[in-house]
Amino acid sequence: MFRPLRMSRYLPKHGWSVTVLTAKESVRVLKDPGLVAEIPSSVTVERAGSIEPRNTLIALNKIGLGGVARKIEPWFLIPDDQRGWVSFATRHALRLHRIRSFDAVVATAGPYSTLLVGRALKLRARIPFVADFRDEWTTNPYLTGRYPTSWHVKYNRTLEAGVLEDADRVVSVSRPWLDAIRGLAPDQPEEKFRVHENGYDAAHFGRAASKRTSKFRVVYTGTFYGHRKPAAFLEAAHLALAKGLIPATDLEIVFMGHGSEASGGGLPAFVFRAIPQGPLHEALREMSTAAALLLVVPKEGGAGNHTGKIFDYLAAARPILCLAPEPNVAADLVREARSGVVAPPDDPPAIADALVTLWREWKAGRVLPERRPEVIARYEADAQAKRYAAMLDELRR
Repeated sequence: MFRPLRMSRYLPKHGWSVTVLTAKESVRVLKDPGLVAEIPSSVTVERAGSIEPRNTLIALNKIGLGGVARKIEPWFLIPDDQRGWVSFATRHALRLHRIRSFDAVVATAGPYSTLLVGRALKLRARIPFVADFRDEWTTNPYLTGRYPTSWHVKYNRTLEAGVLEDADRVVSVSRPWLDAIRGLAPDQPEEKFRVHENGYDAAHFGRAASKRTSKFRVVYTGTFYGHRKPAAFLEAAHLALAKGLIPATDLEIVFMGHGSEASGGGLPAFVFRAIPQGPLHEALREMSTAAALLLVVPKEGGAGNHTGKIFDYLAAARPILCLAPEPNVAADLVREARSGVVAPPDDPPAIADALVTLWREWKAGRVLPERRPEVIARYEADAQAKRYAAMLDELRR
């Protein structure tokens, strides 16, 4: 979770001491020790236990009942698989509050269960509550198929409505997403709702100087999942090679992330390379050697989907091949920052044209000659923390 890590690192510079409440380390999540080491010593990290429903599902899978597990899972994970953490986290936070009272609680989601903890603290301890949506909840197009019945949809909407009513501030990472969330609570005051985009930590990029390689190297870092798939881009690469628009000896495509090994789409081995998911510093190293960085925003993602990696891509100062629907905030930002080209995410010929455009720029030795650093600087972690702290200052008692 890069957003809460950046907040914990930089909010103290702007007058807010930070206590992080998270789950115990036994929870099955991916870990990056390098990022854990970045948490300042001034930040207190508290861990609450939880009941992990996924442990039961994993056990069923191990004894050959994976199909049963997949069918029953959506029925009980309301709002998500961290629901079993809520009561433990609430009690732990209330104990901490009695020892040293908090001026505000920021619950950042997903998982959406964190919002239930934040709401409970507001209601039971009267702590000002910020509901921070890194993703949409019931308006999220990626979740439309996860609810098994209309009752599940209605109940999740009821939970979300309660969060929106009781929160002192509701924050989202883009204007379209905030507007969608705002539409669920039309009776709430406008000043409650704020946009705070995701961003990047400039400290990560002082260690990753950009390098020019002998090949036109297109790099994607992250996981393909749900609607976000590489098929259209891979077809575009096939087109560019088949038509001789890019020499095969010039092109190298690198996918780094979970599941990337199955994503080659039939490209020759000397063109496509997969790297397993690794820590952030390895991803930054791959970005620094890219001639172009691939960003995929599926049309189902809608107008408000930046994807978090766009900000690291912008900070890496490498050209971005942005595949995004229109209108879309990622496409708008790439254009505003003059940091790449945009093509529809489901149009291989148009993607091939964009790929060739970037290859020609690389061949000519031109790397973002019109890039606008002042636009990109708006998303630097310290600048963002200063704005977030100003919002929290409004809530201080």
